[in-house]
Amino acid sequence: MFVYRKLLPILVSFLVSIFVGQLSSEEEKKGIKIESLKAEKAENDEKGNLLLEGKVFIKTDLLNFKTDKAIFNESEGLLELLGNVEVESRVFNLRSTELKANLNQQSFSIKQANFNRGNSFFGETDEFLIETTGDIKLVNSSVTSCSEDDPTWKVSTKSITYLNEKKNTVVRGIKLKVKNVPVFYFPYLRTALGKERMSGFLTPGLNQTNNGLDISLPYYFNLAPNYDLVLTPRYITNRGSGVASSFRYLNRKIKGEINFSGLSNDKRYEEDTGRNNSRWNISLNNNMTFTENFFSSINFHSVSDEYFFRDLGNNQFGETRTSYLPRKFGLTWNSPYIKVNLDAHRYQILNPFSAQEYRVMPSLTFQSYLSKNDMFFSLLVNKTRFELEQTNTFINSFRRIDRSYLAPEFSVKKHFPSSQLSLSMGSQYISHKTDSFDSSKSSPWGELQYKIFLVKAEKGTYSKLIPTVKYIFVEEQDTQLDYFLDSRLMSNDYRTLFERSRYAGFDMITTNNKVILGLQRLSWSKSKGHYHSFSIGQAFYFDKKPDYLNSIKNTSRSPVVSEFKFELNTNLWSKGLVEWDKYSKKLLLASLGFAYETEDQKRIEFKSIYRRKNQNKVYIPWADRETPTNQTEILVQWPLSKSFSIFGRWKKDQELNTSNDILFGFEYSSCCLKWGLMHRKWVDEEYFLTDNKILTFNDLSRGLNPSRERDRTYIFFELKNIGRFGKEISKALSSTKLE
Repeated sequence: MFVYRKLLPILVSFLVSIFVGQLSSEEEKKGIKIESLKAEKAENDEKGNLLLEGKVFIKTDLLNFKTDKAIFNESEGLLELLGNVEVESRVFNLRSTELKANLNQQSFSIKQANFNRGNSFFGETDEFLIETTGDIKLVNSSVTSCSEDDPTWKVSTKSITYLNEKKNTVVRGIKLKVKNVPVFYFPYLRTALGKERMSGFLTPGLNQTNNGLDISLPYYFNLAPNYDLVLTPRYITNRGSGVASSFRYLNRKIKGEINFSGLSNDKRYEEDTGRNNSRWNISLNNNMTFTENFFSSINFHSVSDEYFFRDLGNNQFGETRTSYLPRKFGLTWNSPYIKVNLDAHRYQILNPFSAQEYRVMPSLTFQSYLSKNDMFFSLLVNKTRFELEQTNTFINSFRRIDRSYLAPEFSVKKHFPSSQLSLSMGSQYISHKTDSFDSSKSSPWGELQYKIFLVKAEKGTYSKLIPTVKYIFVEEQDTQLDYFLDSRLMSNDYRTLFERSRYAGFDMITTNNKVILGLQRLSWSKSKGHYHSFSIGQAFYFDKKPDYLNSIKNTSRSPVVSEFKFELNTNLWSKGLVEWDKYSKKLLLASLGFAYETEDQKRIEFKSIYRRKNQNKVYIPWADRETPTNQTEILVQWPLSKSFSIFGRWKKDQELNTSNDILFGFEYSSCCLKWGLMHRKWVDEEYFLTDNKILTFNDLSRGLNPSRERDRTYIFFELKNIGRFGKEISKALSSTKLE
C-alpha cells in the first residue's frame, strides 16, 4: 500500500531537529566556543575585527567551519563566512556561499545552502535562519535520499518554521516530486517534535484493495497530558463511509485504551447478505491498580458480525482475520506469599470450525508459596463455574459444570558438590458437579529425582553432561467421565517426559508409576560463539499403559525422545526433535529446522515436521484428520548483486504430495528506489462460501472440502523513506511455525 509514513520525519526531523539538537538545549544557552583558528592570511581591520583569508578553518566545541574568507568579532561573538563555506558536525554537513552567525547567542543566517547527513540524505534551502529565541526557519527547502545530482524523488516545502517555545513545527507548501513531476501536495501541516504532542492530522492512508479505493484521514486530539483521541474518517468506494476512533488514558492508577470502528450502510455487504445493518468493532483494554498489591484487568472485544475482519480488516479497523474474540475480566491480589485471582471470561466465536468454548463465570484461584532453606511448600486452590450456551453432540458437554481443585505440595532439595537430590510429594483433588450427577477423585503423588553435573572447561570451551533419573508415582481414582474444560494434551519432548502429567490444566490426572532416564549434554564456546545441546530420554512403566498407536495394546515403556540444537555462529543454527517407538519400530514424531541468515540479506531456511498421529481428539470431521502430518517448507532470499536479489518460498504436504504454497520473485533496489515482482500460488481455507452459508459439520461429513486454490501476481514499488505500493518481502516470506 502507498502511504507517506516517513514524510514528516524527513521534512521536520532532518531539516530542523539536527540543528536543534546541535545548536540549542532545553537549558540556558552557553554559546559556542572557538577552540582554534587556521588560515593562510590573518590580520585585523580598523574596527578590530579579525580578517582571515585562504583555506580558513575554524574549530569550535560544536561545529567546524571551512571557508575562503572569514570576519570575526571576538568581543561580540559575530562571525561572517564568505566564499565556499562548509559547516561540519557529527550529524550533518552543510555547504553555502554566505553564513552569518552570533556564536554567543547561537543564531545563524545562511543563504543558498546544501546539506547532507551521512551521504544518505541530501537537501537544499534558499534561506536558513536560527534566531536567538531558538526558533528556526527554512525557506524553499527540499530533501531526498537519492543521489544529489540526479534524484529520483524529492520532497520540497515553501517554508518550515520551528517554534522553540512550543516545541512544534509549521510546514507550508509540501510537495512530492518524482522525476520533477509533482505527485502529491499538501498546503499546511503543523506537528510536534520529540516527545511533545499537539492536535493535528496524522499520516493519511491510501490503499487500493478488492473493495476499491480505501481512504482514511486520522486526526489527533491532544486533549490532556494523560489522555488523547484519534478520530479517523474512512471511505471505501465499493462499501461506503465510516469512522474509527482510539481513546487512550493514563494516570497513576489506571491505564487503558478504547477502540471503536463503524461502517454504516455497507453496500457490498447488503448485496451479499441482504442485511442492511451497521457494522462495528469495539475493544477495551483497561488495567487498574487499586493498591500496591491489588489490581484489575479488562480485555473486551466484540464485532457486529463474523464477516467483519474478512471484509474490513486493516490497520485502522483491526486484525485481518481471527477465529475468536476475548472478553475477559480479572481481579488480582498479590503479596510475597499469597496470590488470589478472580477471573471471568468468554469468547465470541467467528470461525465456524472453532468449537464453542465454555464461559468461565467466574473462577477463583488461591495460591500460597513458602520456602526456607531447601524446603518448599505450596498450595493451589481453584473454584470455577463453566457455562455453555449450547451442548455439543460430538463430545460429552454440559450446560453447566462446577469444578473444585485442591493441590498441596511439599518438596525438599539436597545439594552436593556435583549432584542434586530432590524429593516432592503432594495430592490433587478434583470434583465436577453437573445438573445430572457429581464426580470427584483424589490422587496422591510422589517424585524422587537425582541429577549429576559433570562439567568440563578447557580453553574457553565449556561442556556439561547431566545424567538424570526420576521416579514418579501418581495414584488415580477412576471416574465415569473425563473432562476437557480447560485441559489440553502437551506435545511430547524432553521436558514433558519428566512431568507427572502430559496434560496442561486442572481436569486431567493420569496414573503414573514410572522411572524416567535421561541424558543431556550442553557445550558452548564464548570465543567462537558456538552452542550445542543434545538430550535423550525414555520412561519405563511399572504399570503398563495403552500403546500410543493402538489403545487396545499396553506397553511398558514410552517412546524414546531426543532433541538437539546447534548454533555454529550468529548466522547458522539447526534444531530438531525425534520421537521413536521401539516396539513398532516406527517414527512417531520428527521435526527439523535449519537457518542461515546474514546482515547482507542472505537467508536460507528449511523446516520440516512429521507427526504420525494427533493425540488430541479431533471432533471436526475433516477428511484428512486420520492422515499423518508431513510438511516441508523451504525459504530463500539471496542477493545476486548489490541492487538485485531473488526470493522464494515453497511449502509442500509430503503425505498428500501437493504443494500448499509456492512463492517466488525478484527485487531491484537502488539508493532511493525499490521495485519488484512476486507470484504466489497457494491453498487457503474458505470458511465462508460465496452464497454466504456457513459450512457445517454435516457438510464436512459429506466430503465437502473448504480449501480453495489462490493464484496472484503482486507488483511492489517503493520510494525509499517516503512510502510503498505492494508487499514487503520480509512480510511476504514470513510464515507461521509448523506446529
